[in-house]
Amino acid sequence: MYKIGYTTGVYDLFHVGHVNLLRNAKSMCETLIVGVTTDQAAEYKNVVPTQSEKDRMEIVRACRYVD
Repeated sequence: MYKIGYTTGVYDLFHVGHVNLLRNAKSMCETLIVGVTTDQAAEYKNVVPTQSEKDRMEIVRACRYVD
């Protein structure tokens, strides 16, 4: 088991696939750090999030698998 894990994503319209990803990542480490892609970076990749960056960060922060 790793001490620290890291994953990142846009996490727009948070769904069960996101939960499964975070649960799996957490099962492989003691502490899971999750990055949320900024609106600017998402738009650079031609992805326009429907939720604000701030809202997406709050949703991910509330997930119990995220430290």
